[in-house]
Amino acid sequence: MADVLFLDLRKEYKDSHTVLFERFLKKTGVHTVVEKNAVCAVKLHVGEHGNSNFVSPLYVRRVCDHIRNAGGSPVLTDTTTLYRGRRYRGDLHIDLAREHGFDFAPFIVGDGLYGDDYVDVNGSKIASLITRITAMVCVSHFKGHLNCGFGGAIKNLGMGCASKGGKLKMHSGSKPTINQEKCTRCLRCLNYCIVDAIKESADGLIIDHKLCTGCGGCMSMCPEKAIVFTWDAASSDIQKGIARYAADSVRSAHVFFINFLINISPNCDCFHTNEPMIADDIGILASVDPVSLDQACYDMIKKAIDDLHPGVNAQDQLAFAEEFGLGDRAYEIKKA
Repeated sequence: MADVLFLDLRKEYKDSHTVLFERFLKKTGVHTVVEKNAVCAVKLHVGEHGNSNFVSPLYVRRVCDHIRNAGGSPVLTDTTTLYRGRRYRGDLHIDLAREHGFDFAPFIVGDGLYGDDYVDVNGSKIASLITRITAMVCVSHFKGHLNCGFGGAIKNLGMGCASKGGKLKMHSGSKPTINQEKCTRCLRCLNYCIVDAIKESADGLIIDHKLCTGCGGCMSMCPEKAIVFTWDAASSDIQKGIARYAADSVRSAHVFFINFLINISPNCDCFHTNEPMIADDIGILASVDPVSLDQACYDMIKKAIDDLHPGVNAQDQLAFAEEFGLGDRAYEIKKA
């Protein structure tokens, strides 16, 4: 049974929330994962363009300061996305991170410019940066999610540490296809594909799914947005994939987890709009166990999550994560 430290922000305090958070960090033991004179990654979500619900850089900056005070060198990281937003390609992702205020530490896109820089870990396509770091602080915004019921630490690890091909594998059983009406035959994708899965035919460019590895890099290369895939995986399958990827992403690193039950939105921070919150702000929770942490957060807003997506069993990801050895669903709350 893991301890979950809880900073309750429903109460009135004399000090600001950022000051309270600084004290909270000192109590959490997050410094124990930091190695002196070594890089410590801060895995976060900088929010899509137009979204303002993501964890504020005011908090993340203090995480980085805490890492520096412990003798480590913080770098911020996330991976490219499958959908065509501002985080779809590495350079655009970096620009957006700066625009959203994450300019106080280096920001490195974990799976590279086109989302195809990964290492195979037990069949999971994990962003190469994640496999090379030995310490990480995972900062997650706990909120609702269309496919999973909720998104927290497990999703931040599983989906957030996967390359494009890994995300593609979790979301869909299909491989990318080319929309012939949009394709201009510029051949950028053909020249890019290192396994020669993209070929010319009388009907236009086609993808040979027998050769395609599902890396997803061609999707970033296409200037016409003509390469697409189908979002056809069932909720339980997605949650199982996320849990497996989460477990594979932290096998060689010391990781500490912080969840923010603030700005509890109905959908992921990947949305480019802001919607009414599904619950009042509750607080900030932290643990060395992401499964215990997500379970504790879910239990605090269970009704709101279950009412939001009644057809989704939001606890599937917790059960799968426990099965894959990521952590334990049992926990004990310790007030900060």
